[in-house]
Amino acid sequence: MDTRIASTPSDPGPIDLDWTIGQLLEWLSDDIRQHEVTLQHPLARIEAQMTGAHWARTPSTVALIRSIAAAVRDAPALASIRIRELSPPQTPRVSERIPQLA
Repeated sequence: MDTRIASTPSDPGPIDLDWTIGQLLEWLSDDIRQHEVTLQHPLARIEAQMTGAHWARTPSTVALIRSIAAAVRDAPALASIRIRELSPPQTPRVSERIPQLA
């Protein structure tokens, strides 16, 4: 996934940032929304913030919805988090210590 897409704040489209993840999933349960191309990038940002996943290319809306739903299934507490409370994915810190070869 393009790091810029996952971390740059931008227009969330029709997604209300005050919704909880559970409310988002409920709203996305309407079949018409599952193939709405305009949701692809906002969902990619939300999914990246929730899972830290890195895709080779931006996945389909359906794949993103499934990934978000799986994250909530694995950690039910995520359902009550508001979208605006999600933080950008953290990049792993690189150790400042240089490993010594044995």
